Amino acid sequence: MKATRIRITAATGLAALIAAGCQPSPAAPAEKPTTPGTAADVPAAPILTETDLHTTPNDHVMFGGSPSRNMVDLHSTNIPEKPDPNDTSVLLWSANLGSVAYGGPTVGYGRVFAGTNNEQPRNKRDTVPNSDGGTDPIDRGVLMCFDEQTGKFLWQAVHPKLEGGAVRDWPKIGICSAPLLTDGRVYYVSNQCRLVCLDPRGYGDGTHGKPLKGTDRNNKPIDFNDPTDAALIWDVDLIKKFDVFPHNLAASSPMAVDGNVYFVTSNGVDEGHINIPSPEAPSFMCVNEKTGAVVWDKAYPGKSIMHGQWSSPSYGVFGGVKTVIFPGGDGWLYGLKPDTGDIIWKFDANPKGTIYELGGTGNKSDFIASPVIYDGRIYIGLGQDPEHFTGISHFWCIDPAGKTGDVSPELVDKVIPQPEGKPKVTGKPNPNSAVVWHYGGAETRPFMPRDFVFGRTISTACIVDGIVYVAELQGIIHCLDAKTGKKYWHYDVKGQIWGSPFYVDGKVYLTVETGDLFVFKHYKKPKVIDSFDQPGAKTEDDFRAGERKKRAEVEKEYLIDKVEFDAPIRSTPVVANGILFVMTENKLYAFKKKK
Repeated sequence: MKATRIRITAATGLAALIAAGCQPSPAAPAEKPTTPGTAADVPAAPILTETDLHTTPNDHVMFGGSPSRNMVDLHSTNIPEKPDPNDTSVLLWSANLGSVAYGGPTVGYGRVFAGTNNEQPRNKRDTVPNSDGGTDPIDRGVLMCFDEQTGKFLWQAVHPKLEGGAVRDWPKIGICSAPLLTDGRVYYVSNQCRLVCLDPRGYGDGTHGKPLKGTDRNNKPIDFNDPTDAALIWDVDLIKKFDVFPHNLAASSPMAVDGNVYFVTSNGVDEGHINIPSPEAPSFMCVNEKTGAVVWDKAYPGKSIMHGQWSSPSYGVFGGVKTVIFPGGDGWLYGLKPDTGDIIWKFDANPKGTIYELGGTGNKSDFIASPVIYDGRIYIGLGQDPEHFTGISHFWCIDPAGKTGDVSPELVDKVIPQPEGKPKVTGKPNPNSAVVWHYGGAETRPFMPRDFVFGRTISTACIVDGIVYVAELQGIIHCLDAKTGKKYWHYDVKGQIWGSPFYVDGKVYLTVETGDLFVFKHYKKPKVIDSFDQPGAKTEDDFRAGERKKRAEVEKEYLIDKVEFDAPIRSTPVVANGILFVMTENKLYAFKKKK
């Protein structure tokens, strides 16, 4: 796969998401803090006590905020409609990160956690001398911790790169897992393919945990035990203990339910993008929250993994049945028993007969977005490595309540051998299907700009008041009815979308790779404005004119503002305790309530 500029989100998955086969963006120049609104010259944050190690309902403690992964905040008010980084009336603080940032942010314990790289080093130990008499940063994965109210840098977890090169740990990508904050601890998947459990107080006086281990500038083993280093409680080495082969990066954002932590291992293909080195290694895992002891591990996709596995799990109760939902690297959703990992049901999100092809030319995809649980239903769209860009995709709403086994829309009807290549597969309706509705597939109307309705997505949906907001990588946000899939409107932001839509305070915030932040008005009963609905168009010129007119109508009805930041944004804006956090590739911004 050719090297290109990296485009990744914690949508993503991103969340917390890693896109494979891409070249990282150039390192951002180091910045000196400036005032007002920076993290410079503020008092040191107090060290947390045992009684401080709890989270509140208004914290944002994991990717999506909760195990439902629904990107909403239903509590906060007076969030600024125009969070301008140059407006000191709304900017609370800003803090420098590395040169890319995709993991988080998450907020709890009075602190903010963000995954980044080491391109703006916080410790001279993590640099090497260069020929100009200065220093260069050592490539490492970094999780940074800041004070929530002031932006004061508190500590960082520093992780050396994996051996084996880009196929397992792509250069300068850093930490892409959005940390989970629960039970007085911090959990994430590091670039070293380890599930890591830290003490949120940091190493400090050395009494809160063990130092992380790494190498110095001469590649000699050292402990990361400075006062601003992280305090390790335990970690699980997925490569050493389970033979996991992470493709390009381990990146899942974990969740916690009933004392256990659940995550995807990122097991995938090797550098040839065909062979799976460890098909029997676990793709899905559950470990004890306190000890890190493995409760169960499953390798359900096995030899059917298409590429990598960078999505994150969710949790819901369907017909009284507790269910952990894992998005597989084979394009199947797996509904599993939380205590054993046994399959309750499984759902094939690709039509039968679709084919995955290297480079994204095929019509079969897997998951980078996370499943969202809303009102007893599951919502998710298909996607691929962002380097493959767009192609035909599908967004699903399913209800598995009372169902077991295969709940796909179709079952295999015939497998027809072909003289060359893979056999042709045809499908037939599945009487046990869990599908409520489907959005996507082929577009056949005349004059349309593309031949599919919905393109590949790496974004997790947000759903509020029975309205679904979901974005596709190509730069289009769709507004749909959560019960029926009826389309209300769409809008092209003219840039790739790596993060996810986030709802708060009657508004939907959406970041774009170009560095723009769009703010849309949310209505409980949206007006239908479909710019592609042009039944009277006789020519392509007629169609385009009508499309432009309706785009202007969408802007007037729904678009509140567009704010420009000075760096690409490939993460999801989040709100915690009334503060809006926006993370660009090299800086974290905190915006206070408007007066």
